[in-house]
This record gives sequence, structure tokens and C-alpha cells, in this order.
Amino acid sequence: MLQYDLVIVGGGASGLSAGVSALRNGIKNVLILDRNNELGGNLNIFIHNGFGRYFLGTEVTGPELSSELIREYRALKGSFKLNTELLEISKNKVLTYVNPEEGIQEIKASSIILASGCREKFTGNINIPIHRYTGIFTLLSAHKLVNLQGYLPGKKVVVVGNNKWSLIFARRLEIEGAEIQAFLDTSKNGLEEYLDIIEGFNINIIKKHRVIELYGNERIKSVDIRNLEDNTVKNIECDSLVLKIGYYPETFLIRKVNMILDDKGHPVVNKDFQTSEKGIFATGTLVLGEESVFSSGENGYIVGKNASEYIKKYIY
Repeated sequence: MLQYDLVIVGGGASGLSAGVSALRNGIKNVLILDRNNELGGNLNIFIHNGFGRYFLGTEVTGPELSSELIREYRALKGSFKLNTELLEISKNKVLTYVNPEEGIQEIKASSIILASGCREKFTGNINIPIHRYTGIFTLLSAHKLVNLQGYLPGKKVVVVGNNKWSLIFARRLEIEGAEIQAFLDTSKNGLEEYLDIIEGFNINIIKKHRVIELYGNERIKSVDIRNLEDNTVKNIECDSLVLKIGYYPETFLIRKVNMILDDKGHPVVNKDFQTSEKGIFATGTLVLGEESVFSSGENGYIVGKNASEYIKKYIY
């Protein structure tokens, strides 16, 4: 069985940053396992500025940061396996994975960093009949459609969102030629601090409303929204609906480890981001939640250093 000093689960911003950090701190045998066909994770769809100051000293787009992290990781002789699904982690740090080239394999790690992030919930998690029509997308799937595949979800779009990322996506659609028929702000405290993102764009933000009904013939044609204060109902024409549904931490693979989780399903960590299992660390959105998506790389870099110090103390 092959053995590695450090195995990192996930090759997004936090996983790549952790790998680079560990290699820079003297750890020689580092492996990243990633289910995608390329490294970088969600960095590859964030084409706006705001990433990488911790690593480059200046802010760049997500793909630019991804390219720099991959270049450095390769230069430092870090290993990685793509199209690789981790099946489970045992208590003695044996990882079982599967990919098309090798089939099912097992490897042993002296230390592990969990950087698997959060997985987007699917549309079945909401209480509206989305299965009737086409033209309904989750935020992440719509973002990938536009930024990676070059397609618009529709021309007249209703977006339901509650965070900075939702506004960035609405702006992106306007730039690409779509019309935002309405942006339903479902945040608890409002999005005023982020409104500069859409300054100069004619985006109609509607607060304290929710979608209650959909209409169409095969494809969605309009939605009913209800005012949560006076219960009045308004119909909005659209050909697509984008929903920010939420995320859940990707922790199914540690079920055999019996790791302590908090009430939201995130691993409980100490000040060094070490979990309740000695030698297993967690980083990025997996432990900090979805709101840390723009800073997960910086956290990963710190955790990579912490893991390298653990390996030097207990393994080398």
C-alpha cells in the first residue's frame, strides 16, 4: 500500500493552498485527491477580482489564482489524482478511492487535510413544484453554465438570493445580455453592504417576498411572488428562475472516523484547525461554511502550515 506524508481531499482554493503551504514548509510527499477533471474547484468559475492577496500580494480573478496555485504546486513536486472519488477514510488514516484508471485503491496517510468543501443542495430541497418545468437552476449550476460553458440560463431571469455571490451572478447575467426581471432578497438583514456590486445596473431588488407558484408549458413562463408582510401576490414574467438554495458540508466520507461535528454538520476543530481525530485537519468552507468561499484559500494556506508542523513533530 502506498503511503503519503500528507493527503489532501479536494483540489479547490483551500486544498491547493494547503498543498503549496505544506510543500513550502518541507513536507515532501503530498497528494491531492479531486473528483473533478481539473484542479481549482470553484475558483474556475469566479471570474471577478477579489482573490489571492494572501498568495500573490494583489487581487486577481479566481482562474488567475487557480493557475498560479497549480503552477506552484507542480513546481514543488506535489502529486494529484483527478477524476478521483474518495469512498471513505478509516480511523487509521487509510483512504479508499476510485477512478477510471486505477479502479478502487487504498493508500495510507500520516496526516490528512479535509478540503472537500460544501456541496450545493438540489432544487428538491425547496417547497415549490420545480419538477414541472425546465428553466429552473440552482445558483452554482447556473454560474457554471455561464462562466464555464458559455450559455445563458435564459433571457428574462428571476434570481432568488441572499448573499454577495447572488448579486455577482445577477450582474454577470446583465453583462452577458440577459434581463433580471427581479432579484428577490431573502437575506435576514438585507444586502445593502454589497449593493455597490450592481451599481449602474438596472436590477430590481425586491425584499420580503417569496416565490409561491410557477407557471408555464414545459418551460417556466412566470412566477407568483407573495409579500410576506401583507400577503399580496404579484406575477412576474420570466423564462428562467435561479435559486440560491444553500449548501451542506461534504462530510459523508468520514462516517467511519466518528469525527465530532457541530450542529450544522461542520467538523469541530481546535485553534490549529485539527479535528477531533489526531492528524486530521479541516479547512475552507467544509469547516467555515459557505460564506467563507472568498477567503477559503487563505485559510487553507494556514492549515497547510499547521499540518506540516504536526508531521514534523510526530512523523519525521
